[in-house]
Amino acid sequence: MSERPRKIRPVAAALFMLGAALCFSFNSVFVRYAAEDVHPFEVAFFRNFFAIFFVLMLVLPKDGIAVFRFQRPGLLVLRAVINTIAMLTWFYAVPLIPLADLTALGFTAPLWATVLAAVFLGERMRVRRWTATLLGFAGALIIIQPGFKDLHWATYLVLASSACWGITVTIVRQMTAFERPNTILVYQVILMSLFSLAPALFFWSTPALDTLLYMGVLGVLSASAHWFHVRAYSMQEVAALQPLDFARLPIIALAAWFLFDEVAGSEVWLGAAVVFGSGIYISYREAQLKRAGAQSGGK
Repeated sequence: MSERPRKIRPVAAALFMLGAALCFSFNSVFVRYAAEDVHPFEVAFFRNFFAIFFVLMLVLPKDGIAVFRFQRPGLLVLRAVINTIAMLTWFYAVPLIPLADLTALGFTAPLWATVLAAVFLGERMRVRRWTATLLGFAGALIIIQPGFKDLHWATYLVLASSACWGITVTIVRQMTAFERPNTILVYQVILMSLFSLAPALFFWSTPALDTLLYMGVLGVLSASAHWFHVRAYSMQEVAALQPLDFARLPIIALAAWFLFDEVAGSEVWLGAAVVFGSGIYISYREAQLKRAGAQSGGK
């Protein structure tokens, strides 16, 4: 499958990226509301279940039945399994630790992806990328402050979840050479619904009507966020859009303060800036190297 030429539309891409940041931020808000009534694993199942219908509404008018055709079923299943683990650990942590801390630690996912790509895909890691990656993990330590403040055990769940997200990013790098982005998205929500059902059944309780509403909104927000990401990256390079993803932190910090009376400490902002700055640098370097390789290959 040949890669279609990308039409650069920076303003539209930025708006889609900010829309994704807004949707991702409020995901955690609705997870916390729903988890007051049912177990987080059940919330994860309903999130995926409701997302199926919204995703199909988005992609079927454009792609039709072709969206269900796949080339690498093994990678689709593997990504869905790891994504499910990432979601379950993340959702479990949402009611237990401050939302700004949760979001800031989530920014380590690209760092994990960089390390895992070097280990499993054989991508070359130069000194500057290793330095940026190590600085990023140092930023995570600034947020956690081990030995200086009480560390909630759920923090480790967030880091594990971020590592799993990093693995899925590595898998997607392989999948996009064979699969349509919308095909990846459709099978993600379908398979994750199946894989999250089993753990949800162990803790099942009948949700109240308002909880069902929260989980329905959660499904729409999640599907919208992923769709916004796909649209944004189809219009602009990842390196140019990556800084806008940092908007998630002030959005969630404001929401957490207004809704849950949570105030993010200075260490969260400082650590998040270090983590995110490292991720931006890594993304920028990857884009530079990719362009340099394309230019040398075209000579």
